[in-house]
Amino acid sequence: MKQIKKGHMGATVKFSSEDDLRLFLQDFNSSSKMVELFSSWKYQGKYDLSKINFKEAIVNELITKKLVDELVFSKNDYKLEKLHLCLNPQYKTLDESEQNKISISFYETSKILNDLYIEFIKNIISEDFEEKIYYQTVPTFRFHFPKQEGYNWNDRYHTDIMLGHPPYENNIWVPFTNTFGSNSMRIMPLQDSIDLLQMCNNDFEVFAEKTQYNEGFMKNLREYSYPLEMNYGEYIIFDSRCLHCTQYNDTKDTRISMDIRVIQENDIKRYSRFYETTGRKKMPFLPGHYFSKEAL
Repeated sequence: MKQIKKGHMGATVKFSSEDDLRLFLQDFNSSSKMVELFSSWKYQGKYDLSKINFKEAIVNELITKKLVDELVFSKNDYKLEKLHLCLNPQYKTLDESEQNKISISFYETSKILNDLYIEFIKNIISEDFEEKIYYQTVPTFRFHFPKQEGYNWNDRYHTDIMLGHPPYENNIWVPFTNTFGSNSMRIMPLQDSIDLLQMCNNDFEVFAEKTQYNEGFMKNLREYSYPLEMNYGEYIIFDSRCLHCTQYNDTKDTRISMDIRVIQENDIKRYSRFYETTGRKKMPFLPGHYFSKEAL
């Protein structure tokens, strides 16, 4: 019986030739920039909420876009953790790409929120790196609701690399609500991630299939990963090869967060091959395309 494609099955990066795969593995197996910079596969930082108030900007965005019932929202004290109580169900249901309508609506944001994002990159994130960085032009906002409809797959463990991203990239995760248990993101340390990927001979399609259909493999993924417990005002930078995933949220709180990818100015010159997204747009991971035109 043919398996139904679930999770990231069918969306993983394909290589045009054996030489293309060889060049990819050359990049993938390069030394970790995270370890060089931070002596660890991850770094957790904080920022001043009195200077960069994402929560206020997101509340205003939700009201301006008329995504939320403002009266109900006000009765819940505009708490983002209780956003699921103030929304029409149509905005919450996940599609096959693990997106809901409210997340998609945040691909275009107001100048206020966009300026705040650039300020965050310039004054907080870029300070953590030795070189100037190119940053994801349009950040990804995630709205992860309790007991969300449409979640019909096992946890979609992945690295962005298996979806076409360059291994020299750094991942940044910024929660706008306190995260705990199943409303958070699970993450796996770097070496454990590499070991599990090597169990699949670095075949990302095989890995994607195992995350959905191999019970023993899924047990290993959960055993070696853990949920990030973080507070609003904190962020984490981690090696792009680390496996991570969203879980089915069985808490009573909504989690809202932002994904960002950045790459140091000189690292973008180290590509051994051409990198582009695996989706329909085929967007190159180059300045002026996926990344900002200028480095900050």
